[in-house]
Amino acid sequence: PAVADASHYVLEYRKALCGGDDEDELFETLSSKLTSTQARKRNLDFFGGYFFRVRAIKGDNDVKNWVTHEEAFHLLSEADESNRMDPPEAVLAGTNQALLVKWKKHEGADGYELQMRENDGGGKWSTIAASLSGTEVRKKNLTSKLGYQFRVRPAGGVDAAFSPPSSPAVALGLSNGMKQLFSSLGEGKLLQDPSKSLPLADALGGKEFVLLYASAHWCGPCRQFTPQLSKWYQSLPQKNVEVVFLSCDHDENGFESYFKSMPWLAVPFDDDARENLLGYIRVKGIPRLVVLDGRTGRIIVDNAVGQPLDINRWRQIARGEIVNEGCQTKSCCSKC
Repeated sequence: PAVADASHYVLEYRKALCGGDDEDELFETLSSKLTSTQARKRNLDFFGGYFFRVRAIKGDNDVKNWVTHEEAFHLLSEADESNRMDPPEAVLAGTNQALLVKWKKHEGADGYELQMRENDGGGKWSTIAASLSGTEVRKKNLTSKLGYQFRVRPAGGVDAAFSPPSSPAVALGLSNGMKQLFSSLGEGKLLQDPSKSLPLADALGGKEFVLLYASAHWCGPCRQFTPQLSKWYQSLPQKNVEVVFLSCDHDENGFESYFKSMPWLAVPFDDDARENLLGYIRVKGIPRLVVLDGRTGRIIVDNAVGQPLDINRWRQIARGEIVNEGCQTKSCCSKC
């Protein structure tokens, strides 16, 4: 595990079968300048096993004690390695502080044992479930900024090797950018329907993208675009995108009537946040669909109406790999 304020680490190793020799003298240095809490050692012998030890260096006169393990680490046999499952994949689940863990079906397996650990320099593995019948699971309440790793094996296989660990994955909560954008939201809740609400963190936490949809029932182009957007939204295999309706209707009755036809969320009609968000995205015509980066609240597409609703393209824009051309719809209503 990481040591606070450590400038670097020293990692050493030795073979487990050393007879009566002085163990300390048999350790060899793998690295004396490690800045991370993980390392890979190749070309190890299969027989005997190995011990490793590490210590943190915090300064010239502040060298910590060695940390090691009680039992030797052993390499897998060729047979174990060939029958080992592939590492699972951990992806954003689209909900607050959650990951979706998926793995391939293994021939002959009646179930699966799944373990996880925090990505903190070889932390201890803990069992999520000893026997899962499916090949995916949603894990909630993942708050570590370091991320998590997962591994899997056939259930009941006491001697079966676990898969290699998944790549580290960090679950998303409600970002500071989104908190700031919605800071004027009266009760801190968005509407699921005119009579049911949802806390902001549960509504937008874990979302990769948040789409602000400025629209109104009295606007003909809006009524044409809303069914298209609804069909796309309902086709998403994972809800890592959320749409938030910002009504431009003339009154609350009009808002409620229109919102009942929508499958996404809305800012309450009489909430100050609605006007504030319309001002933030500078609405001059509708329909308007602004794509926000869920991690930062930054606008990455000024108006997605008239553009392909392409999540992979939004990812490229968010990473700075391409620049959005800002295509606008040709048919719109002039006032909101």
